[in-house]
Amino acid sequence: MEEINYLRVIAGLLLVLFLPGYTLIQAMFPRKGELDEEFDVLYRVTLGMAMSICVVILIGFILGNPSLGNAPDWGGLSDGDKGYFQTFFVTISLVAITLIFFVAGWYRGAYPWMANIHSSLARAPPGLRIESELAVAGKYIPAELLELQGLKHDRENVKEKLKEAESRKRSGSSMMKKYYEKREKTLLADLSDIDSRMADLDEMLNHSEEGGGLSADVVEEESDDNSNKVED
Repeated sequence: MEEINYLRVIAGLLLVLFLPGYTLIQAMFPRKGELDEEFDVLYRVTLGMAMSICVVILIGFILGNPSLGNAPDWGGLSDGDKGYFQTFFVTISLVAITLIFFVAGWYRGAYPWMANIHSSLARAPPGLRIESELAVAGKYIPAELLELQGLKHDRENVKEKLKEAESRKRSGSSMMKKYYEKREKTLLADLSDIDSRMADLDEMLNHSEEGGGLSADVVEEESDDNSNKVED
């Protein structure tokens, strides 16, 4: 009996049931909290699994098309007497489509942690404005800066929802009033958590000493450029 290679089994399950769909969802909804404020990760995982199955079925239909003819005979990789619906070609197709979705997601700003690898890999999700630090050539851009921008956007959304809850609480029935009072407390707690996290990130990004931090570096470089222009 052939021994089971558990690493290959786990890699195969991830490639078939998770990675293609998850990277597709990341490319479609790159901003954190875009799918759901509270259960965003759960939504991404479950939708990723569902979309992976759809991608696998679509690839199966394409590779199983008889009009493609027989696959080339590549030794132990493929059988020349069969079509392209074989393990090798299915694996290559899934890896390729996953990489395409990943690159698309990175381009749309779904992976801010990649800024830790190199500053040139920093990408912002749509709708988020990156501060002037990102415009400084060659400067190391931490993922915390991108997260801070996302939190600013989320804070504005929570404030808008608070206004809406307060308005509906005044004009609704007693049952609706209780519901929106509870929702208001939840939103206030969310706002407090966002403010706390923003304060932590601000402390990480900006040193307490005068003239420290990323913002100060930008100001100093701008002033140097201006002085050079004056001398010219």
